[in-house]
Parts: sequence; structure tokens; C-alpha cells
Amino acid sequence: MNSGSTAVAEPLEAFLRSKSKGGEGSGNYRRNLERCVEDFLEWLEADSGSNGTFDDLDERTFRHYARELTGRELAPGTVQTYYAQVSAYIGWCVREGLLEVNYAQRNVAKEPLPENDGRRSGDQQAWTDDHRLQITRYVDERAHDAADEKGLDAIQEFRDRALVYVLCYSGVRGGEIFADPKDDRRNGLRWGDVSLEDRKMTVLAKKQDWSDRSLTKQAINPMSRYENLLDPARDDWPVFPTFHLPTLYGTLRTGLRDEHGWSPSEIEEFVDGLTGQPAVFDALREYELSPPAINTDGARRIMRRLCEDAEIELDDRHGYLAPHGGRRGAGEVMVRQRGFTAAARLLDNSEEVVRRSYSHIEAKEMAKDAGAAFTEHDS
Repeated sequence: MNSGSTAVAEPLEAFLRSKSKGGEGSGNYRRNLERCVEDFLEWLEADSGSNGTFDDLDERTFRHYARELTGRELAPGTVQTYYAQVSAYIGWCVREGLLEVNYAQRNVAKEPLPENDGRRSGDQQAWTDDHRLQITRYVDERAHDAADEKGLDAIQEFRDRALVYVLCYSGVRGGEIFADPKDDRRNGLRWGDVSLEDRKMTVLAKKQDWSDRSLTKQAINPMSRYENLLDPARDDWPVFPTFHLPTLYGTLRTGLRDEHGWSPSEIEEFVDGLTGQPAVFDALREYELSPPAINTDGARRIMRRLCEDAEIELDDRHGYLAPHGGRRGAGEVMVRQRGFTAAARLLDNSEEVVRRSYSHIEAKEMAKDAGAAFTEHDS
């Protein structure tokens, strides 16, 4: 059969498998690819008037699709991303011999695409030195006050303190330590994957492989104090569990029923006797049941609440210290103090990506160096 008569949709599953390093069906990256390509395929079938085979594709196809995307109520950067995902699929099909050339990359095809939305290196939120000082000082005082008032029941305050320190000083992605409701593999960092002695944590990285990430000395004490208070019953306890009482009660009820064989009346009688988070956590420990981890949205809510209480307000689209800003801030410190290679290692990124993301630092340093060179020359 002529490969040109193959339906454009036919190789999609093989393409997605090739991009799913963590196993078929895993990862947000795979789902985003699938959603974007399927959107293109639906448009191709419904709006282009073609039969949907590779023979039907040319520069005009993608020019029309670029115009369609641009006409939607999407940010320019989002349009660029969606189009790039479709182009990635077509490029893979070219390498598989299904098409001679990636028409999506032709200039005439990309001409209707909007210019980028102006985001430059340095435009994204990055926690500054002042931000780190403000938020860590606040969570330190809050945790210590809670310890004086509640003693061993100050778990939540020490959890929030440890969370802030990890975000400040590790350069880790939020998706690597918090749960993701859309990805079963990302169920939050577990205590069995943390070694305070070796100053490391093992996370499921963005590339869908397990990777050791650094816990700097600044984060060790907050993590250690917090672990002693939390007293996790098993290694599979999440490092950052939820403190949402209805969720915790639901976990306890399910565990007592499924793992311990309690009857509904026994469960309700037992649960009715528990009052508050400390009692629920005591019960979870006693019956070796693991509480759920907070998810990425929960982490954002925690940071928003902490910033409001600490009277930290940012003049950007977030308005508070967003979790990813901690990673960006750590990257800035490493680039300035240790260079791009060291920053890439901490952030688990390629040096090329780090150079592009932090090019504003390099430009500033280059300007200073070039200015000094001209001064020396002119003198």
C-alpha cells in the first residue's frame, strides 16, 4: 500500500508510545501531545474538506490550521505550543517514511501564527533573596509558635515549613514532589524515597525516569524536625500529606474496611470518637494506613495562604510566591554563583535549556564584562 494513502490518524498510537518513556499511557507530556494532535485530526476531518490521508497534506493544510488556532481565544504562547505539538507528530511521520517533508515547518505554513507573547528570559516568577528571607522567616516563626502552643500536634505548621524550604533550596519541580490527579504514577514524594543522611530524594522526573535530586543543607533541619513530629508509620507515607479532614476520615474508613475488615458500625463508632487532625493521624499510624498526599493545586493554595498571612504580595499574574518560582529562584542563584553547568545539574535540565531560560543573567554579565573591556581599551 502507498504510504501516502495512509490515514494521518493511523500512526498516532505508535507515535505516543514512542514518546511515553515511562510506559504506555503515562505522563502529562504524552496526554498533551495526544490532545493537540487529536484536535488537529478532528479539524482535518471536519473543516478541511480532505479525506485525511498523508496525500492530502501540504503547506496550505497547515497554513489553514495555523489560522484556525490563531482565531481561537488562546494566548499566543499557547497557540505556538499547540502548533509545535502537531508539527512534532508530522515530523515523526516523516522519519517513519509516511511523508516526504514536514510541511508544518514551512515558512508559508507558519506565517499566520502569532508572535510570541513577549515572555523573555527573566519574565517568569523567580523567588528573590528577599522572598526567600521573608517566607522562611515567617514559616520558622509560625512553626516555633505552634510548637510552644501545641507541642507534638504542630504537624501542619512544620509540614508547611518543610515544604517551603524544599521549594526554596532544592530546585525540584512541584510535579515531582506533589500528587497529580491526572497521573497515577505521580502520587507525591514518599518518605521511603528520602534520605536525609545522604541529602537526597528520589523523584519521578519530567522525563518519566526516576532521578536522585539534592536536598541542600538549608532544607535538612526543617525536614528532620518535621519527620520527627509526623512520625510516619511506613515508608509509603507521603512526605507532604493532606490535612483536609473529610479526606483523612475517608481514607481511615476505607482502610479499616478494606485492610482490617471492620464492619460499617464498628468504623462509625470508632471514627465518631476521633476529634481533629492529631487524633486522625494517630489512628492512621496505629492501623498503618497511608494518608493521601497534597496535589499541585493544594500546594499552590498552601503557598497562597502562607503569603497572605505573611503579608507577601507580588505584582505579577500570580500575586503570591508560586511553587515554580522557588525552582526558578534556585536556578538563578546557581547560575550566578556556580554557572550554567552546575545549575543544569541541580535543576535536572540540559545546559542548553538552562542557558535559554536564564539568558538574562548571561546578558547582564556579558554587558558588564564588555563595558570593562571597552574602558580598558579606551584608556
